[in-house]
Amino acid sequence: MNTLFKPYEEHTFPDWTIEEFDAIECHHHFSGRYQKAKENALKKYRRKSFPAFHLYKAAAAVAACIALPVCVYAAVTHTDFFRNVFGNTGRQSTAAHEEMIEAGNGGQVAVIYPEREYVSIDEQAAETLIGDQVFSNPISVDIQDHTLTILSAVRDENAIAMEFTLECDTGVTALNYDDLSNETKGAYLSDQATFIFEIEDTGHKIYVDMEKSTDTSVHGYYYGLYAFGKALEDGAAPVLNISWADKPWGTLTEEDHVYEKKITIPAEHALKELSFLSETGGCLKISPISCRIDMSKGLGLTQEEAHDPIHLNTITIRYLDDSEYKVYDRENSIDNTSYLCGSTDPSILLAFNRLIDPANIESVVVNDVSYSPATE
Repeated sequence: MNTLFKPYEEHTFPDWTIEEFDAIECHHHFSGRYQKAKENALKKYRRKSFPAFHLYKAAAAVAACIALPVCVYAAVTHTDFFRNVFGNTGRQSTAAHEEMIEAGNGGQVAVIYPEREYVSIDEQAAETLIGDQVFSNPISVDIQDHTLTILSAVRDENAIAMEFTLECDTGVTALNYDDLSNETKGAYLSDQATFIFEIEDTGHKIYVDMEKSTDTSVHGYYYGLYAFGKALEDGAAPVLNISWADKPWGTLTEEDHVYEKKITIPAEHALKELSFLSETGGCLKISPISCRIDMSKGLGLTQEEAHDPIHLNTITIRYLDDSEYKVYDRENSIDNTSYLCGSTDPSILLAFNRLIDPANIESVVVNDVSYSPATE
């Protein structure tokens, strides 16, 4: 039986794409080409959106920036944002389970989808922890016959979490999604899609709230990680890139025109991070929403191995009150991240699937190596 945690054979991937290393749910065997191929794939990702989709460069005409109507609405409450994006109001916990999926050769293969647990949120504690950094004045922009509304967002230097809706009176046709896509790489472009949107310089996953969404309105949660080796420093505003064309995205050629628009998300202030160090020389950084692990130090990995997500086996956060948060366990099919991916540097980035208070952490254990809070 195959599982979502089993390495693929090298011959399975004659061409390299970002999908070959950006999600820990599917592990891969990498050859010596890995680092160069990964850097190239990450660069291509700047012109991509959603898993299994490639954006063709419109070389015949430089993409024109065209003004799109933008509206700002009254603020929504932080409570809804906390419950939906970091709690269990908008997301459903699932036990590990087996599914049959298409194997690409006309057959099917059995895979194991990992266990995912979403927990309720302490709203007062969440407000104290991140409330001052939450952007919650909705911005709406028309994209062809669809309307995209950014409801709320919060970020640190390595990650951003955003709540949004995508609406169309005649039906939302841009995205494909279901319960199983929520359990893996998230929503992806449909064959009819004529536009894309993504937060600049992020690898990402979109979780669609199945209860709040209808045929004419998709309610989604965007979890983005700054995976290109450059953190978004405090004071810099995240940028949402929107691109559209006059024909379905998957049919574009180099001769087709692609139009672009950039929307600034007013979330300039980054959540603070705490550093954790191991006795073996390792380092990781944690904020209330994400973690960046330097895989090249303290874990006994070579430089090449440090770039390979298959060498991330477990992550557990142990709190001062003796409770723990099992973030990830490959062998036991547990994945309590909102998104996880590799980076151009030898780091693993992950967005937590709940809010945490770094000040309440006693230790973080990665692959049996313990990291403690760095002293001043």
